[in-house]
Amino acid sequence: MSDELKRDIMAAISHRLKHGIHLHHRDCIHNLAPEEQIAVRGRSVEWWMTVVGRMPEQITPDQWECEPPIAPSGRIPKSDGGGQQ
Repeated sequence: MSDELKRDIMAAISHRLKHGIHLHHRDCIHNLAPEEQIAVRGRSVEWWMTVVGRMPEQITPDQWECEPPIAPSGRIPKSDGGGQQ
C-alpha cells in the first residue's frame, strides 16, 4: 500500500470519527455514477445487486455537507485530524 493511499485512508477514518457519519463532499465517491461507484469498489453490478440489492445513489453538489478531508494540496487539514497543513 502506498504512503499516499495510507494517508488518504487515515484522513477518511479521522474525518469519520470526528463527524460520526460519512459527510458528502466534492471528492467523495458518491459523486460518481452508480456503476462507477461499484467499479471503484472492485465489484460488478451483478455482484452488487445480488449482495447489496440496490444501486448506490449519486449525489449532486447541492448535497455536499463539508470540505474534503484531503486538501487540494494533498495535505490533511489539521481540523480533520491530520498532522500537516
